[in-house]
Amino acid sequence: MDKWKRTIFFWVLVLLFLITVPTIILNAKGYRFDKNRGVFVHSGTITFKSNPQAVEVKVDDEIFESKKLNRINNSLNLSGIIPGEHTLKISADGFQSWGKKINIHSGVATEFWNVLLVRNNYEKINLNASGIEKFFISPKNDLLAYIVNSNKDLGIKILNLETDLVEQEFNFTDWEFIDDAKKENIEWSPDNSFLSIPVKRQVETSYEYSYFIYDFEKETNLNLPELLDKKDINDVRWDPKDNGFLFFLEGNTLFRVNIKNPKEIILIADNVSSYDLSGSYVHYAKDSGLLFRNNLNGSGDPFQITSNSPWGEDFKVSRIAIYDEGRIAIILNNKDFYIFNEGEHGDYFRKLADDIEEAHFSNDGKKILFWSNNEIFVYFLRDQFSQPIRQEDEMYTITRYSEPIKNVQWFKDYEHIIFNSGSWIKIIEIDIRDRANSMDLVNTKNKNPFVIYNNSLEKLYFIDTSNLYSLDFPEKTTIFGVEIGG
Repeated sequence: MDKWKRTIFFWVLVLLFLITVPTIILNAKGYRFDKNRGVFVHSGTITFKSNPQAVEVKVDDEIFESKKLNRINNSLNLSGIIPGEHTLKISADGFQSWGKKINIHSGVATEFWNVLLVRNNYEKINLNASGIEKFFISPKNDLLAYIVNSNKDLGIKILNLETDLVEQEFNFTDWEFIDDAKKENIEWSPDNSFLSIPVKRQVETSYEYSYFIYDFEKETNLNLPELLDKKDINDVRWDPKDNGFLFFLEGNTLFRVNIKNPKEIILIADNVSSYDLSGSYVHYAKDSGLLFRNNLNGSGDPFQITSNSPWGEDFKVSRIAIYDEGRIAIILNNKDFYIFNEGEHGDYFRKLADDIEEAHFSNDGKKILFWSNNEIFVYFLRDQFSQPIRQEDEMYTITRYSEPIKNVQWFKDYEHIIFNSGSWIKIIEIDIRDRANSMDLVNTKNKNPFVIYNNSLEKLYFIDTSNLYSLDFPEKTTIFGVEIGG
């Protein structure tokens, strides 16, 4: 080869070296060439964890090939994404897809830790509970009490969820289950030994209300007002610590009684408008609006939690929900909703919304779910530092529907909410970045089916055309590694 050709070849190699080596180094450090701007920019990353685990991933409608996906801590990392706005779509065969518009920032991971896909169709298991109207699962998740009404005679049946056999049944002649407006349900005692059953019957032009206590060991029913010789009993709740003890209001006086020995009864407080049980304490609201707590057994002096109430004297507390004495939700008799929150950045005791039906805290006490007939909200009581980042004292409207919303409840991850609107049973995430993904679980033939999701069993139970069904949800996941599709 001529000398001049060797010289040209040498400098071509040098030039290629000078071009490719910096490119390789920049690429290794996370830089990518932005064609729109003609420069290298520090790329970003998308990290997500999904159920199911075998998924197809698209960024801007282009499949992100599995060989480009990194597996870290049972999650997926999509690296080398040019900063800016992108669309992310996660899908799987036989499932409804999940998607968002996202903003990628240089050198930063955009994270989605609770991507949940729902099957297009689920296998519905028909349980041995025909003619059912409502049902209530025991604390041990092995039994289910369900209601059957026939000609105004109330029937209660106990279904074993493991064998799908009815183990016991009993009837209350001329009694009906209490109406929804009373917001009371069948209550299991913590050890599955007793049931409290709220009932009503028509007496001339009005209704008489009562409670029956079913003793599983003795297979007997006790009429609570007759047993205690008390009238106007309401809001019956089992003691979460001592078996066989229950709380109730007689008018506005709060009592605790040993159902095995009715003479063992103590007065907890008077002038009580509502109460709740949490941990080792009974918390209650006085007619004055002030909040107190006492030991479950009534020993010791009451402790005053609040020194004032932000509502007027014309309103009373209808319901309270307690996480601890620093996190209390309050619903007034006009359905105004208040939060008492001794936060990490300040104390808050104020109205959040009106026309609210119910409220439930998350298991870690960092947020609370509450809803009206047409809207669902979440309020954050503590900062959340994992993405999506939420701040204390923030409130989000998750969704709204023109049809009434019913059976609102947390899903097991406390990042999704199960509810129904009309005949559809749905699940919606509370990550409102871009939009909250909502997916359909089941379409029933009932206009407003009764629905309960059991977190421990990972099963959805629901009534459809007077029959009880269950389905398994979500998908079972593997412990090691992540299956990748695409």
